[in-house]
Formats: sequence, structure tokens, C-alpha cells
Amino acid sequence: MPKYSVITPMYKTFDLMEKYFASLEKQTFKDFEIIIVDDCSPNDAYNSAIEYSKASSLNIRVFKTDKNGGPGIARNIGIEKACGEWITFIDNDDWVEGNLFEEIEKVVNTNTINCVIYDYFIQKNETNQVGHSMYIGDEGIVSISECISFARNHSVGKFYKLDKCKQSEVRFPELRRCEDVAFVAKAIEACGSVYYLKKPLYHYVQRTSSLSNSNTTDETDMIKAFNIIEDALYDKYPNEIKEKSVTDLLYGVVLLMCKAKKPARAIRTYIKSYADKYPQWYKCKIIKSLSKAKRLFLFSARIKWIFMLKFLASVHSKMVG
Repeated sequence: MPKYSVITPMYKTFDLMEKYFASLEKQTFKDFEIIIVDDCSPNDAYNSAIEYSKASSLNIRVFKTDKNGGPGIARNIGIEKACGEWITFIDNDDWVEGNLFEEIEKVVNTNTINCVIYDYFIQKNETNQVGHSMYIGDEGIVSISECISFARNHSVGKFYKLDKCKQSEVRFPELRRCEDVAFVAKAIEACGSVYYLKKPLYHYVQRTSSLSNSNTTDETDMIKAFNIIEDALYDKYPNEIKEKSVTDLLYGVVLLMCKAKKPARAIRTYIKSYADKYPQWYKCKIIKSLSKAKRLFLFSARIKWIFMLKFLASVHSKMVG
């Protein structure tokens, strides 16, 4: 029974996993397993992963989805197959620091907690910068209220006690995009106790094909994902969900609408419906933690300055391209 289970969805891109495997081979703490779930790749990625697992000294198990359903469905299979006390997610074209598990061990052995959130590096064009997995937060034990309000949505950069997720039946929804939005807040709430390790240990490759960088992605998956956590958590955490809504329902959805060149009238209508649901959102604490560009975007949304919103969205596309 390994201490940790690494769950990794894969689709077509086994050839990008060199740094992924190298970083796991270098781990100073060895008690972990790797679960790779191929999402019905149309190439030989699945067979390549099987062959690698046979030759590697790492504890690797490879599975396959019944049909192509997106990374969330693949991660759900990983959760079911995991044998570790803890689960974590690493994307197959990313990699981690060689002391990742050693650092997590220090935290879980000295604190009574069921979840660990840690920071990451953003890799772009051979350069990197530190990204924080909490918009607001100091290192140490943090409340569930703070986590729901300020934890970033990405699946990576977090460890969860497996039994807590299973007891509460926390799973990724059947969405192609934004599935992590619906999972992370519910998983954190199910764990009930969290430690924030303010140390970058994960290397995230910024992808031009990701949701917020796409000019073709529809915004409805983000809205559906947020509706899931509203239904699950709003009654208990109304102020926290309001804080979270600013980055997800307002910034995230309006950015997608602008990139998809939705009509100005549709964008105004959406902003009004959001403001009706979350009045005085502009007083939320999370806004002060955002970059100047995001604050300008939100200010433009508040006054419904559609030209500026679309201009800022186009700049965003160029910056991540």
C-alpha cells in the first residue's frame, strides 16, 4: 500500500512525458505509485505507456477509459484505482521538483490535516515564474472558508486524503472543460482541514490550448461547473462562494465570451445577470489580490465597457500565445 497515488490523465501525448517521468524517478521519497489513465488516444500512447511501465523501476499502473470523455473522467478512474492514503494529480506534460513527496511528508507528519495545497512554477518559453495556489493566504493551516474563497481551481498543486474524497463521493463531473472548478472546492470541503505549503514544487507548462487561452471555447461549461459548487456549498458558504464567483463567473466567463467574439449585447446581459445574483461583488476581498490587468478587466465589466473588455481579452491571447 503506497503512501501516495499520483493520478495522470493522458490523451495522445505520451511523447511529452520525458520530464514527467524523470522528475518522479528523482524523488527523494519513494513510497508512491503512478496511475496513468489513457483517454482512448487514437495513436499508440496507451501501448507506449504499458511498455514503459514494464521497463521502469517506478510503480506504474496503466488504465484506459471506455470512451473518450475528457480528463475529468480519466481522473475519476484514477481515484477508483488508487491504493494510496493520499491522492494527487500531475498532468502528463508537466513535472515536479525532486523533493515534492519529501516536502509533503514533512507537512502531513507534523500537522493533523487531510489536504495540502502547494505552489507551482509557470513554465513558458524556457522561463518560469512562481504561481500561488491561493489568491490570498499565508503558509500554515488555513480554514475551509479561506480555501473555498481563495484557492485556485487547478487540479494540480494539491494532495487529498483518498478516504475523505470517497466518503463524500467527490468526483469530477462529466464536463469536457472546467471539471476542476467543480471538483476542487468540493474536495477541499470534504477533507475538512488544510495546510498551505507556500513553496513552488510543481512545473506547470502554460498551454495556448487551455480553456482561458482558447478563442473557440464556449463559456457554458464554466457556468455549469460553478453551478455544481453553488448547489453543493452555497447554503453553508454564501460569502465564500461570492468571493470565488468574481474570478470564475465574472472574470472567467466574460473573458471567454469576449474571446469567442460574443455580441456586446449578450455580454452586457450576462454581466447584469451576474450582478443581480451577486450584488456589490466589487467589494470582494479577492479583487485586491489580482493583477492590475485583471482589476482593470473587472472594472470595465462593472461599468460594462465592452470595447475595453474585448481589447483586454485580445491582449490576453497574445500574451499567452
